[in-house]
Amino acid sequence: MKYFLDFLAQLKKGVIAPVYLFYGPENYLRDQAVRRLQEQLLPPEAREFDYHVLDGGVASVQEILLAASFAPVMAGRRLVVVRDSGLFQSSEKKQADESAVLEYLMQPSPETCLVFDTGKGVDKRRKLYKEAGKVGCVLEFTRLKPAELVKWLAKQAGAEGCGLQREAAEELLSRCGRDMYTLYNEIKKLTCYAGFAKSIGLGVVRELVTGRVDENIFEVVDAVGEKDCRRALSGIRGLLLQKQQPQQIIGMVARQFRLILQVRELAARRESREQIIAALKMHPYVYQKIYRQHKNFDRAQLVSIANRLAALDYDIKTGRAVFYPAMETLLIKICAGQ
Repeated sequence: MKYFLDFLAQLKKGVIAPVYLFYGPENYLRDQAVRRLQEQLLPPEAREFDYHVLDGGVASVQEILLAASFAPVMAGRRLVVVRDSGLFQSSEKKQADESAVLEYLMQPSPETCLVFDTGKGVDKRRKLYKEAGKVGCVLEFTRLKPAELVKWLAKQAGAEGCGLQREAAEELLSRCGRDMYTLYNEIKKLTCYAGFAKSIGLGVVRELVTGRVDENIFEVVDAVGEKDCRRALSGIRGLLLQKQQPQQIIGMVARQFRLILQVRELAARRESREQIIAALKMHPYVYQKIYRQHKNFDRAQLVSIANRLAALDYDIKTGRAVFYPAMETLLIKICAGQ
């Protein structure tokens, strides 16, 4: 988040580069950066005339440079944004195109702010990349870390007059992942539901936010461990509603139980948390969930469940069983300790 806050601080001081290269996977913050430039450079009445967006996959280099060379009509400077140009990737443009852009960068128009914006990576070895950094500003928009996102979510909720409990923010992350557009939309929905001056808790997130596939798998296994067959079957139905195929569901549930068995075996050898995470190449959040789940099963149960899921998979593939009734019967038996 620091790179974005530093960018905003420069804008606040009125420091605006003639050329920007925004790249990286965090689409939300890249779009926000362009929006902030627009607000800083262009009054509302000038945006129709002095804000120009080009599709870099369609527009030629000549069109891009021509747009950058026009004088502003109403504002002090024009803002020209080139989306998803391949100029900064390896071997995607002709040498003549690169030379033309390099020539522009050596003497950019003082009346234009030219922004190259792409979700792709860039080739940092290219002269074009290096020159953009010398003349203007190059920013990589990386995904935020979970701790940064928790703070950002709390700030978004606060802007709507709501509080956000930490465990609720963490649950929202676990269900939605780290995509900020998805999180932004969900926090808007939650604050609208909670109402002004209310606090958003864990229960509200679980009630209103649909879990990802891996979260539903955790729910199924948690429910089996707690012998809550109704909740386990609800999780399976949720996976079906998410258009997951029966074989995929069996495979994911079986994989989860295999991971629980592996964690159990390593923990029994007194391996540390860090050693287990490294050995299984597991995300710390996933480890936390699985470590909690392993306490619900002994080794014999885990081996039996894995074998029974393999047999179920075979029966489904050979047409000997219909998925949901067979899975329902299996889960009922497991929850009953049979």
